[in-house]
Parts: sequence; C-alpha cells; structure tokens
Amino acid sequence: MFLLMLKKNFKKAAFLSLSFIGLIYFLDNKNNVDLFSFEFFLIFLMYLVLFSISLDAYKKSKIAGVLLLFSLLLLPPAIFPKFAGNLFPVTYGVFIVYLFITHGINMFKNWKNNTGL
Repeated sequence: MFLLMLKKNFKKAAFLSLSFIGLIYFLDNKNNVDLFSFEFFLIFLMYLVLFSISLDAYKKSKIAGVLLLFSLLLLPPAIFPKFAGNLFPVTYGVFIVYLFITHGINMFKNWKNNTGL
C-alpha cells in the first residue's frame, strides 16, 4: 500500500519535500544546508512519505487531502515557534487515522467482493 502510493506520487512528493525543507530552512534562518548529512536524509524521507500519502488522499478526497497537507505545517517548529514540539502528535494522529480508514475501506471492499454480496 505504501509503496504503491510512493510510486504513483514520487516526483510530486519529492519536489514538495525539497521545497518544504527549503522553506523551513529559510524560516529558521539557517544559511547552511548540509545536503549530505544523515539528518537531511531522514527529514527528506519523512516528508517524502508524508507528502505522497497526502497527495494520494487529495486524489481520493479533496477535503482529506487538504487536511493532511495542512497538518504538515504543524511539524516544523520554525512555523509556529511558540508551540515548538507540541503539535507533531496532531499531524501523526491525522495521518494514522487516515491510513486506518483507508485500510478499513479496502478490507471491507475485499470482504464484500470475496463473499459475493
């Protein structure tokens, strides 16, 4: 499921991830971006997966996609400095709920098709 989402939305998600990381570094006033560090690699992978899930949700339901894309703004502490580190559970909670709902719908469709209803 994750690999299919990532495969379908890889180019757009990679572009959005790099531009969002650039925006975060610009807002945080960090002049040096170390592209070959392990931290940058992990951040890029995290945003790549989250943006690909968001783009998949946007294709299925505009409201869910916009909600997931908006919740990504709650992750970096540079955007809301007063709430640094307090809002990331909201983002992960929204993504987990969306993935559970999507998986549940797929399980129901599979069950419905296999039982002949």
